[in-house]
Amino acid sequence: MKIIYNISSTATQGGGMERVIVDKINYLVEQFGHDILLITTDQKGRESFYPYSPKIRHIELGINYDDIARNNGLLRSYILYRKALKKHRQELEKILKIEKADVVVSLSRDEKEFLYKIKDGSKKILESHRCLKPRAWIEFERTKSWLMKLKILYRLIHESSLPRLYDRFVVLTEEDAKNWREKKNIIVIPNPLPFENVAKPNYASENVLCVGRISKDKGIDRLVDIWYRISADFPAWKLTLVGDIVDRDIITKIEHLHLTDSIQIKTVTPQILEEYLDASICVMTSRFEGLPMVLLEAYSVGLPVVAYAFKCGPRDVIDNSQDGFLVEEGDADDFVEKLGKLMKNSSLRSAMGEKARENSKRFAMDVVMNKWQELFLQLCNK
Repeated sequence: MKIIYNISSTATQGGGMERVIVDKINYLVEQFGHDILLITTDQKGRESFYPYSPKIRHIELGINYDDIARNNGLLRSYILYRKALKKHRQELEKILKIEKADVVVSLSRDEKEFLYKIKDGSKKILESHRCLKPRAWIEFERTKSWLMKLKILYRLIHESSLPRLYDRFVVLTEEDAKNWREKKNIIVIPNPLPFENVAKPNYASENVLCVGRISKDKGIDRLVDIWYRISADFPAWKLTLVGDIVDRDIITKIEHLHLTDSIQIKTVTPQILEEYLDASICVMTSRFEGLPMVLLEAYSVGLPVVAYAFKCGPRDVIDNSQDGFLVEEGDADDFVEKLGKLMKNSSLRSAMGEKARENSKRFAMDVVMNKWQELFLQLCNK
């Protein structure tokens, strides 16, 4: 079976979605023997941050959407974007009509606007890695600009209309699926585990780990507030942040609160497994996600997680008080209490970690990829 995946780039350092896609296409080509073509628009000659099989073909279209908004005003950016979209469709349509694929997948990037219109005989799948509707409402409430509010509303209405135009709409969580009850073509397939059968973490380690961009979207600002409240009671403990710095005022906040000795910041690394094994607790304070790979990574190695019940992901993964703690969104007092409970008790960390490791098996690569195989076969009547 020939399957084509569309994504902006796989060169993004530490990108969760990029990592998932590379893992999936590697599995599809190596285990199921599918003919996989990866089409990118913004690779710009860079190597993939996560290496993929030499059996996978790759075509870069050179659309470079990322460059459009830079140094351009709103009107000019819109005009350039429409031109880029037209070029993108023309180039992609040529390829699809030559390739005659069985299935073409959009990762909800720019090609989602027109992919369903291309009549090349393939089945079209729209795959969402974001919790679109909850995320849009969070962004709507946060912004003070009415122009931005209108833009968010337009995007929400427009993007909510696209899934019905595809043969299948794939979301990552049952929680997100509830936001799309009116869509009859929806199916839930979670992200697969990135690690399997790895060593266990050091539960005696006095290290709390948070992996993700150092940004307000990831809630690192509120994590710093939590750490400020709890760190004085645990002077030997460290909070390790692994991710690119997006919002520098968070770094200023760390300095202002005199937390530079207890918070260490590390850059993104392909050897992220080592960071998980060096910690004994993982925390997540994001404001929204799709199904965060960090959560699955932590569970796969056996780390207990303390996470806000943000949309979407934690409710689908965490068995509250069994393999981690699910804290109601924004309840900082409870977050501090639950995190402190784990920091005080290495036996509790170990017990919860073992359950997390066991419960993670439902996201095993074989389990998840068999669901994708079933979907492909069903769509193509094979």
